[in-house]
Amino acid sequence: MASRLLLLGALAVPAAAQGTPVAVELVLALDSSASVDGREFALQLEGLALAFRDPDVQRAIEDLKPLGAAVAVVQWGAHGETRIVLPFTHLETARDSKAFGFRIGLVRRWMRASATSIASGIADSAALIATNEFDGFRKVIDISGDGEDNGGRDLEAARQDAKAQGIVINGLPIMADVPGLDRYYRDRVIIGVDSFVEPARDFEDYIRAIREKLLKELRPLAS
Repeated sequence: MASRLLLLGALAVPAAAQGTPVAVELVLALDSSASVDGREFALQLEGLALAFRDPDVQRAIEDLKPLGAAVAVVQWGAHGETRIVLPFTHLETARDSKAFGFRIGLVRRWMRASATSIASGIADSAALIATNEFDGFRKVIDISGDGEDNGGRDLEAARQDAKAQGIVINGLPIMADVPGLDRYYRDRVIIGVDSFVEPARDFEDYIRAIREKLLKELRPLAS
């Protein structure tokens, strides 16, 4: 696994992706900043793992046939600290989804960043979408976090750059410590056609919220 980890900050700006067509390219970007303690980060991973084992999520993936979805998981924090923990994986069947959930369950936190750079999480996830071997009809970054951006980079520029690449940014604000974080995500984070916010009341509620979010993001192309 270690050989497959990649620090996204080292990526050059790529050309447009030309790869295997999929219905959805989805980057699940998890907050690994210092405000997220070990138990809270574990709940994010548990929620993701359970979601891909959920029968409704598995049916959603089956409904994307014949193209399926390509899904990756990254951890983000301060500038230059985004890391791929699960590379893009082609999911076409319920068995694929279950196996992906199992792999998520094996992921460990690799760092606790001092800053919350949502801008870096977006920019690095967009670079990952542009450089992988898939080409999605829909391209989505799913940002989960428990605080506002304080990383010093230009958040508005990052989200506009993603929009210019045809990427939709959705948000899962975890409302444990920052009142009104859902409004911040609506105003400052999400962007693109049909983008949305799926708030979680706290880290325990993340398990529900990520399932609901995936069911919306993995909807059939015609819907």
